[in-house]
Amino acid sequence: MATLKDIAQIAGVAQGTVSRILNQDPTLCVTGETRERVMRITESLGYKKNTLRTASSAPTEQEKRIGVVQMFDMEELREDIYYLALKNILDEECFSRQWITVPLYRDERRRFVRRDQAPLDGLFAIGRFTQKEVAGFHEYTDNIVFLDSDPEPMRYYSILPNYHLAVQLALKHLRINGHQLIAYLGGVNTFGDHKELTMDPRFYYYRASQANRDSYDPSLVLDCEMNAKSGYAAMRNFLETYGRPPEAMFIASDSIAPGAMMALRERGLRVPEDISIVTFNNTVLSEYSDPPLTSIELFMRENVRAAAFCMQLLWQGNVRGKRIVVPCELVSRGSVAPAPTDSPPSEL
Repeated sequence: MATLKDIAQIAGVAQGTVSRILNQDPTLCVTGETRERVMRITESLGYKKNTLRTASSAPTEQEKRIGVVQMFDMEELREDIYYLALKNILDEECFSRQWITVPLYRDERRRFVRRDQAPLDGLFAIGRFTQKEVAGFHEYTDNIVFLDSDPEPMRYYSILPNYHLAVQLALKHLRINGHQLIAYLGGVNTFGDHKELTMDPRFYYYRASQANRDSYDPSLVLDCEMNAKSGYAAMRNFLETYGRPPEAMFIASDSIAPGAMMALRERGLRVPEDISIVTFNNTVLSEYSDPPLTSIELFMRENVRAAAFCMQLLWQGNVRGKRIVVPCELVSRGSVAPAPTDSPPSEL
C-alpha cells in the first residue's frame, strides 16, 4: 500500500506538504501545479486516507488523528516564522509516525473548529491560549500537549525551550568579546501561558543578568512587538535619539531582526563592525541575513519529538502533567566582534 513517504518522494516534496495538501490545509503556501501533481500521484498510487473513523471504532497506532491548534492566525504567522516552522516540523513528525494531523481554525466566534466530525485521539497546542480556549480543547479530547506554553503544570504535558540558558549563552558570548553595555530589542511584556500580558522571560533573564553585573541600563531597552516592522521603528528611534547604535544587542526574536538590520543599513552602519548582534530562534531569517547572524538554536525538532513522546504517554494512561524543558545552544556566524580596545573588559 502506498504511503505518504512514497508520494512525497515521487512528487519531490516533503511528507508534511503531501499531508497538508490532502487535508486541504489553507495555510499551506504551494503552487497550484504542486497541488495538482500531488493529487495525481496520490490517485495513481491508490493512496487511501484514514479519515472516516467514527467514535465507535478503535484506532490502531497508525490511524491516530491528531488535532493541531495555533496561537496565531495566518496573518500573524507571516510575521513570526518561528511558530510557522514549528508547525511544519510537527506535521513532518506526525506524518513519519503515520498519524493524521487535523488543523483546527478559529471561526467567527473565535472558537477552534475542525472541518469534519471524526473524533480526535489527541491535540497539540502551539503557543499560548486563554483559559476559555484551553477548556474548549477538551470538547475534542483530553489528550493535550502544549508546545511553548505551560498553562497548568500539574495537569498538562508541556514542552518549553530553556529561556534562562538561551539568554545566558547570548550574553556570555557578547561578554567574552568584551561587551558589557548590551542592549535588548524585543517585547518587554508578551503573552503568558494564559495569553495574558506578563513579563517576557527573555527580557526577565536579560534584566536580571545585567543587573547582577551593575550593567543594566533602561535606556538600552528597545521595547517593541515581535515583528520586523516594530523592530525597525524601535531601532530607528534609538538611532535618532542617540546618534549611534549600542555596542552590542540581544534581539529577542529572529522575526525582529530584518527590521533592525534595515534601520542600521539606512544609517550606513555595519554588523559586526559598528554593532554586535545575537538573535533568538535561529531560523532562516538569521541564517540568511546579510551578514548571517549569530543566534540561539532552540532545537525545534527535539521539542516536537518530546511532544510526540508525551502524546504516547497520554495514550498509555500516564495523565499526570509534566514539564519538559529542552536545552539550546549558540550558533556563531560572526555577527559579534571584539569590543574596541578602549572599552573596559567584562568579567565572566
